Amino acid sequence: MADDRQRPLAFEPGDEDGWHRLARGYRLAGLLLSAHRMGLLRALSEGDPHQIDDLSQQLLVDPKLLVDICRALRATGLLVQAEEGWLLSPAGARLAGDHAAALELDAMAEDYRRWGELDRHARSLWRDGRTEPETHGDADVEHNEQAARRYARRMSNRRRLQARRLVGHVEPTRSVTVLDAWGGDGYMAREICAVWRQATCTVLEIPTVARTAREACAGHPRIAVVAGDLLRGDPAAALGGATVDVVILSHVLQSLTDQRRRELSTQVARVLAPGGCLLSSEFVLRWDDRDSLDVLLWSVARTSANWQGDALRATQQDLLLRGNGLAAVASWWVTQSTRAVLGVKPGAGIQPALRVRT
Repeated sequence: MADDRQRPLAFEPGDEDGWHRLARGYRLAGLLLSAHRMGLLRALSEGDPHQIDDLSQQLLVDPKLLVDICRALRATGLLVQAEEGWLLSPAGARLAGDHAAALELDAMAEDYRRWGELDRHARSLWRDGRTEPETHGDADVEHNEQAARRYARRMSNRRRLQARRLVGHVEPTRSVTVLDAWGGDGYMAREICAVWRQATCTVLEIPTVARTAREACAGHPRIAVVAGDLLRGDPAAALGGATVDVVILSHVLQSLTDQRRRELSTQVARVLAPGGCLLSSEFVLRWDDRDSLDVLLWSVARTSANWQGDALRATQQDLLLRGNGLAAVASWWVTQSTRAVLGVKPGAGIQPALRVRT
């Protein structure tokens, strides 16, 4: 029997689902504690349904972020939305009225603050003349190679299983050239080349991430990495005017404004050869009671970070294809939170480059 002291407490380092559960739990704790600290549950315990504008004024919080928080709390089973406004569910009412739970949430809020700053506090106690290490966030990815490397590796670890499911759902009808737009460290391109034996891939990324992609894809002769910026340039220019059979957009459109989504999808559609396919896989809000808690928590995070634009909806994802003359062939849910669509650029007598596996 293996020594228990050699085992991780909850899951193995390569356990993608385990890390996913950890991240969800962390975000869910932050959501619940924020609702407690801002007094949302207490305000709703007054009984009458509350409209967002009234709650926003009462709690002195941003209404757009408050909508995201309420929708996420509805997915947890604590809130209910009616025509008259938001109100507590029976479970939410029990929580809001439980004095012991309120005391526990107060203690958890203090723990949450303390654990969130544990590394900073540990460094502040270490007084030997060394300066605190410099840290970087995702906003530095464009300019800082170390931040770019962390970002690319995190995306690869987080989305390898999704890439496998996405690529395994479709198959090429012939030898294809593929553009993996904003492909991170090339995790999607590597999966494509492993499954589609007659495919060659180009990973298009900003220069700092492209360097990481070249390292990760070294030894893969059918993968090339090109440095370019989809937000500021035309992918056709980065490809030297060449066209491709397949464009992959994975978790690219979800964070953009509606206008930028349209512009980017138009640029991408231009590089498709007749019969070429756009395969888009994005975080998508269903806008009904089946909304994924993961997407709702992600929406709270992006709004709190003051990102521009709203979360992507399924109908918007479909319209982006049709608005650029692509025929929507198929759509499916890769996970509870990620939706894929397959669009084809029509060409007389030309077979689409991809088809859904039967």
